[in-house]
Amino acid sequence: MQKGKRVIYLLLILGIPLLITGCWDRSELEGRAIVTLIALDKGENNEIKFSVQVERTSNSQESSTGGSSGVESSGVILSSTGETVMDAVRNLILKSGRKLYYPHNTAIILGNEIAKEGILPVLDLFNRDAEMRPLTWVLVTPGKAADIFEAQSTLESLPAKQLDMMLKDFGLSSKTVATTLLDTMKQLAYDSPGAVLSNIELDPNNPKKALLLNGAAVFQRDKLIGRLNPLETRGYLWSQGKVESGVITIPCPGEENKKVSMEIERANRKIESDISDGKLKFTITVNVVSRLAEQACLTDLGNPEKLMELKKSQGEVIEKEIRSIVDKAQEKYSTDILGFGTELSRKFPQEWQNIKENWAEEFPKAEVDIVVNSKISDIGLVKQPL
Repeated sequence: MQKGKRVIYLLLILGIPLLITGCWDRSELEGRAIVTLIALDKGENNEIKFSVQVERTSNSQESSTGGSSGVESSGVILSSTGETVMDAVRNLILKSGRKLYYPHNTAIILGNEIAKEGILPVLDLFNRDAEMRPLTWVLVTPGKAADIFEAQSTLESLPAKQLDMMLKDFGLSSKTVATTLLDTMKQLAYDSPGAVLSNIELDPNNPKKALLLNGAAVFQRDKLIGRLNPLETRGYLWSQGKVESGVITIPCPGEENKKVSMEIERANRKIESDISDGKLKFTITVNVVSRLAEQACLTDLGNPEKLMELKKSQGEVIEKEIRSIVDKAQEKYSTDILGFGTELSRKFPQEWQNIKENWAEEFPKAEVDIVVNSKISDIGLVKQPL
């Protein structure tokens, strides 16, 4: 009996290796080109120009398009063209000799010309491909997307890593947006009227061509129609309830030529819709709490009267920022990037069915009220100016 048990145990032990299949479908990285950034531009003859920044390995060679853009740590830059993105991707193998490996890619950068024509067709491959992470950043640039590869990283070893850190920390200023591939496809889904994506540029004031997140890019459906400056972008974020932090600069009470910096601690917003006598009305209510971070004046801001002036001024600045994006969306772009249609369809589903086909004409006519409830939590450790 004991002998029979030993035989069974022995057979089980010998059979275990047969159950361990290992990584049967693994991909050897030695034969792959690890992509860290992707750029899409309009090429010649209506083709798509596909450019990538590949992480430099010990045996990486200079690229056929000029190598590593003068900075060894920036990696190798490769590019190809094709009738479609997939065609261009495969054509790149003719130059690289390696298949591209996407899971480590940080961002997809879209050039101005390709963004004007429509971004849904060029993003389709990345949305379908299992290798591409849905949390990959998507950005637009005013020039050619491949020019962003010329940027020299400052605090990080690779521009891709620095760009990733910049976008993750966008909430510290709330003057740009950070949009992933998943965010982008959600904005463009269900025949939405438009989208707002990150805008990236080369800093014109930096001779080393540093990266600069500068406002946002506005899309009507999936076509680029304009851009927002940093304060208009924050107005957009206020309207969407996406302001995380940032600094509001306002005149010091009693000393208008000097400034006070208020640090945003928290904020939220609510959008309400109403239909009265056939007229559409929307109310954006923003609640914000800030703290006094800095004053360049000698006014005693601990004084209740001065503190009330400060709260009022802060509310006026926020209202102005929100109004700037509302006016631009209604008057210049005639595109509902604010989500009013979504709110209207929830509260008045039957009425929405009657006007949704003509929403592009009805949206600019809507009345928009802005209410800002401004609060100041504290004035810091210094109770009176020195």
